[in-house]
Amino acid sequence: MRLALIALLGWAPVAWGQGNVLTVERAVGIARARGPLVATAQARRIMAQGRARADGAFPNPIAEWRRENYSSPLQPDLFQTIQLPVDVTGRRLALRSAGTALVARGRADSSAVARQLDAEVMRAFWRAALGAELLAVAVEERKARDVVAEFDAQRFREGAVAEVAAIRTRLEADRARMAEAGARVEASRAAGDLARLLGLAVDSLPPLARLSTVSTLPAPPDEEAAVAQALAQRADLVALRHAADEARYRVTAERRGVISDVQVIAGSKETSGYNTGVLGFMVPLPLFSRNEGVRERARGESLVADAERRDAELRVRGEVAAAIRGIVAMREALEAGASGIDARAAEVAQIAEGAYREGAISLMELVEAQRARAESRAAALRWTVDLHLATLELNRAIGAPLLENR
Repeated sequence: MRLALIALLGWAPVAWGQGNVLTVERAVGIARARGPLVATAQARRIMAQGRARADGAFPNPIAEWRRENYSSPLQPDLFQTIQLPVDVTGRRLALRSAGTALVARGRADSSAVARQLDAEVMRAFWRAALGAELLAVAVEERKARDVVAEFDAQRFREGAVAEVAAIRTRLEADRARMAEAGARVEASRAAGDLARLLGLAVDSLPPLARLSTVSTLPAPPDEEAAVAQALAQRADLVALRHAADEARYRVTAERRGVISDVQVIAGSKETSGYNTGVLGFMVPLPLFSRNEGVRERARGESLVADAERRDAELRVRGEVAAAIRGIVAMREALEAGASGIDARAAEVAQIAEGAYREGAISLMELVEAQRARAESRAAALRWTVDLHLATLELNRAIGAPLLENR
């Protein structure tokens, strides 16, 4: 019976499908193709283009036909005129320049949102893969505790151990069952988050690929060069620079808007049987309103845009520095042998099994060794995800492709 118990306590490999598994690359591709949040990136570009076209559009001319002297002994007066607004201050030219910056900002915003969504999908994939792996670890630990509990219960019935030993092993099995339930909840929640980003139902989510072991990390770049690259390439910074340019153009436009468009009127008039020409100008006089409110608002928006750009540049510098330091720390941990924790824990468990087989340790000591192996396996899985996330954060911070250097 003891040999059968030891065989059951052996760490069984998790059964994963070898067919159509979902990798992080496939997850990003699916999200780009059908993810519900992809429309956000496209909508930002469309909104920017629409607003730019509306702000920079030239006003339509006004055609007039008018007949006067109805119900009068006088001959009717007939007017046919065209009124054409003329931008004499160049306000609309400034608005069109603002529109050009707005369109460029919309494209950069779209790229930044798409890149952010890619990063969210990758994080969600690794969380879901980690949840599935941790669930498998919890299931195996619970099965091992159940076997131990049944074994001690049988030994108690045979009078080989005290009742307290059987109660303790049953408590261990109950604890493992609760841990398994918690792992199942976390795995389901992580899978649901991933499925939402991919635009899939949770039940239709393909099996996730096993977490790939990371043996090396990219060499950390020079911090000064990395910051320069990030400031030049990151789409969110490009968008904020275009936003600042747009705001400055709008300040110019509203300053020129103190005088509105001049209306040029031309046409013909028939009065008292004579046809005559009509030519006139309508000039708005800025006596009561000099566009002060709109100018003040535009100036404030320009100050906000400049402040947000400066703040983002400082934030990016901090993100790059933090990402590089994270890579350095994890490279040092890898070189120190942190990646071998799972193998060392498995070796300890095998030694404990052999000692138990020879009667050198108690059953509870074997259980502790098995638990240590499970906890070490979970720590190794979390470490693997941390390594993937460190690479992701470095690429995201410096503006490099997110799937690069994996």
